[in-house]
Amino acid sequence: MRLNQLVLRNFRSYADCEIEFTDRVNLIVGENAQGKTTLLEAIYFLSTAKSHRTYPDNELIRHNEGWFYLKGEIAATDGSPPDPEPHDLQPLDSMLVEVSNELSGKKRFKFNGIIQKKLSHWIGQFNVVFFSPESLTLVKGAPADRRRFIDLLISQINSAYLNALQNYQFALKQRNELLKQIRSKQASPDFLDPWDDILIAEGISIIQTRVTIFDQLKAYVQAKHAELTGDREILELKYQPSPEKIDDTMEQEATELFRKGLQSSRSYDILRGMTSVGPHRDDFKLILEAQSAGAMYFQEAKAFGSQGQQRTIALALKLGELELIRETTGKTPIVLLDDVFSELDEERSSFLFKLLGRLNAQTFITSTRQEAWVPELGDCRVFTVHDGQVN
Repeated sequence: MRLNQLVLRNFRSYADCEIEFTDRVNLIVGENAQGKTTLLEAIYFLSTAKSHRTYPDNELIRHNEGWFYLKGEIAATDGSPPDPEPHDLQPLDSMLVEVSNELSGKKRFKFNGIIQKKLSHWIGQFNVVFFSPESLTLVKGAPADRRRFIDLLISQINSAYLNALQNYQFALKQRNELLKQIRSKQASPDFLDPWDDILIAEGISIIQTRVTIFDQLKAYVQAKHAELTGDREILELKYQPSPEKIDDTMEQEATELFRKGLQSSRSYDILRGMTSVGPHRDDFKLILEAQSAGAMYFQEAKAFGSQGQQRTIALALKLGELELIRETTGKTPIVLLDDVFSELDEERSSFLFKLLGRLNAQTFITSTRQEAWVPELGDCRVFTVHDGQVN
């Protein structure tokens, strides 16, 4: 897919900006705090309906304004037109996506001029893969960061998964509220059973889908990691579901295992006012091969990997995401790389340049200046950003 034009109005530092892009590499150059990352953030928001670095959408509205507006003109370049499913249109060679948000909380999404009422109808219309300094949380951060990564990946290629996830999160919120009421003697523990049934049904579906996609993703990530390290490092990925071993059982056994986990933890959950078993507790481990005194062993990248190794793993996860989306949907995502080369040594940067040359994807890269490596990008258009203005 290709982003031909981006319009920003009252979005962070941008009052009114329209930009046209090339279909290969777009290099965005500027000093810190001038608006480089904001351009990538706007593209990401158009794709996912959220920012990669802030939760309240009102923080994205320009100071002293009451709203923001984003528009993107996207072309299909893979021989696969955008998915017309949400509003039963015929396949198109291009599409127009628009987002507006007001301080009052009113948010509107439009696809080819038609308002989309469900988030599941929006996500996946055009896909992006975003690597930023915040992406290091995939390695260094909490389990919630890794769950968020896998959930967004699957939601871009499977709308049914997003529906199951929303149903599960609603039931989880209701169950947690009920646990607090039971703790304060305002409700009976018997009221938990209906919510347990929903958690089990939706939770098993979520875990099964995650494990299936994770196994596919694992192969792509390991291949990209090998490319980025010149086959000098080995990366292992291991999914850890909650309850444990639920991914290795048939559905009936999984139901019994899940129910047993909820029941055995019920007293503990009431005491804490939180549900301690379920896919909202899942995680995956990233393990690097290491060598000491001539012996090979594996250690967790989160605790023992260098900054460069952790950054390489995060990048491999993002590039693996790209390949999985491309293989599953037949559409090549747009690639957003924010400050990607910092803390990569010369050798890893060289491997990355070669890999980018083979991606065959529209790519956006930010940098504080035109580095010596710019000629290696090939067909590249350079944009200069200063104080919310783009030249």
